[in-house]
Amino acid sequence: MKALNWITNRHVLSALCAAPLLFSSAFASAEDAAPAVAAATAPAPAYTLTYNLGMYSNYIFRGVNYSTGPALQGGIDWAHSSGFYLGTWFSNLDPDLFGQNATLGSKGDHVETDFYAGYAHTFENGFGVNVLGNYYAYLEGRKQPTNNNFGAHKADSFEGSIALSYKWFTYTYYNMFTDYYGLNKTDANLEVVGNRDTKNSEYHELKVNYTLPVADLNFMAKVGRQTTTNLQGDQSDFAIGLNRNFSMPGAGKPTEGFNAGAIYSDTFNVKNQDYYAGINGKNLMFFVKRSW
Repeated sequence: MKALNWITNRHVLSALCAAPLLFSSAFASAEDAAPAVAAATAPAPAYTLTYNLGMYSNYIFRGVNYSTGPALQGGIDWAHSSGFYLGTWFSNLDPDLFGQNATLGSKGDHVETDFYAGYAHTFENGFGVNVLGNYYAYLEGRKQPTNNNFGAHKADSFEGSIALSYKWFTYTYYNMFTDYYGLNKTDANLEVVGNRDTKNSEYHELKVNYTLPVADLNFMAKVGRQTTTNLQGDQSDFAIGLNRNFSMPGAGKPTEGFNAGAIYSDTFNVKNQDYYAGINGKNLMFFVKRSW
């Protein structure tokens, strides 16, 4: 459940906040002229390995507040020059939301961990495509409350997506190949309709990212529509935000790769307000993160 950047497309929050940042340095002198030329013509590395870590005032995913308080989020991404990539990402959660079983008096999962892989390519005409598979894992294994005779089930889920981009615009289609966060026909939650499973729940997202000609600010806006198969969780959401890249001064060279900003999100056209129990709707989220 994770918010989405270009590489992950999984957490509307991460994806909306900032793209991964890379930094490098090069040094040359008259004595090193020949090695410098050789380095300039050397082939690009076959793969890159990048890291990111940030602090967020909330974990907001598709208009829903999953942390109801500060969230520490981070990840590791491996990308091959062919366009294939894989990675992992984590965030803390409100344990009352995932796997919490009030009947047994137990709290739920404290951490979400995503494992993903995909392929991304940008064509010469500027069009891009990104195909992604993302597994949402809750490694503590806390189980959702269920109907008396069927046994509990975990919230682990697998979602696929395809994104099409051109210039500042990206459209992404998501499909949940498994039951929607473990909810199925055995669940005691009465929002499950017709004793059916919840596979193939969908999310459509249209997003724009644009660098403003003012103070190097990055502008982001998006609108999305969630449909939950045989559930009452259908709703739309939007978000708008600003962020800025910056460096931290040091004794020597400044430390690059930092980004900070704010995002406002809200929901509308909600099918059943009670389904989300007050954790969707108006949210103002602040963050600071670093990629390296």
